[in-house]
Amino acid sequence: MPSAPDRPAPSTYALLDAGRGERLEQWGPFRLRRPDPRATMGRALRDEAWSQIDAHYHGEAGHGRWERRRELPERWTIEHGGVTLVVKLAPFKHTGVFPEQADHWHWMTTVADRPLTVLNLFAYTGGATMALAKAGHQVTHVDASKPALAWARENAAANGLPADAIRWIHDDATAFVRRELRRGRHYDAAIMDPPAFGRTPDGRIWQIREHLPELLTNVVALLAEPVFLLINDYSLDADPDQLAKLVTSALPTPTAAAGRLEMDSLHLPLPAGRSLDTGRFVRWRRATSA
Repeated sequence: MPSAPDRPAPSTYALLDAGRGERLEQWGPFRLRRPDPRATMGRALRDEAWSQIDAHYHGEAGHGRWERRRELPERWTIEHGGVTLVVKLAPFKHTGVFPEQADHWHWMTTVADRPLTVLNLFAYTGGATMALAKAGHQVTHVDASKPALAWARENAAANGLPADAIRWIHDDATAFVRRELRRGRHYDAAIMDPPAFGRTPDGRIWQIREHLPELLTNVVALLAEPVFLLINDYSLDADPDQLAKLVTSALPTPTAAAGRLEMDSLHLPLPAGRSLDTGRFVRWRRATSA
């Protein structure tokens, strides 16, 4: 039977402060400063604290650079949400980890009372994949980026996962799902973390508002008796009500009625009871799986 922690495990990540369009974060032994357009509040810490850092990403995502204030390793690991994750100073301001997802990892590993087959689309470096595989579930991890897949494999090795715990797929999510439908495959649950905008490996444009409805419909068709379904949306104009409508319209009416739908903000806690809003999510679970 899958195992899940009773409570989130201790973390070596912390959001120390946020404001004026930036985050100040502790990633294990290293302190990083990077931009975040959602961090529009005032800062709690003084400028001196913001200057005591190991690296600083200057500029907008994709058009900036990391300035290393001290010598840093190419990669290091943190413990977060019950998994070990490899951190790197990647382009586009990223570190390979979305720490606000830890609540989802705990949720999805507690909603099932049996081993599940889970489809993880736009799976990136695989925080959710690691959490599920460590809990005894079989994950199909799909991403169109070879570097992201290689990074996810590093995470799998860091967590000591067996080779057969994860099925690695380098492919466009939409094309892969269509082929799985033709093959007659089925899954128990699905996770989707689509970008707002991107390009497929063959150069076609992906836009979440235009292409997500068809993809979601096809994903639901792969879920014979769905246990859970999760969609994240990091778009600045993300609307959880619209996401919820998409999910309930894609699920068969009896299935939707037999489950529990949640929609809310993704957020990271800050000291003194504050938090940083990072995106939106909708998640559905079968009410009888507890």
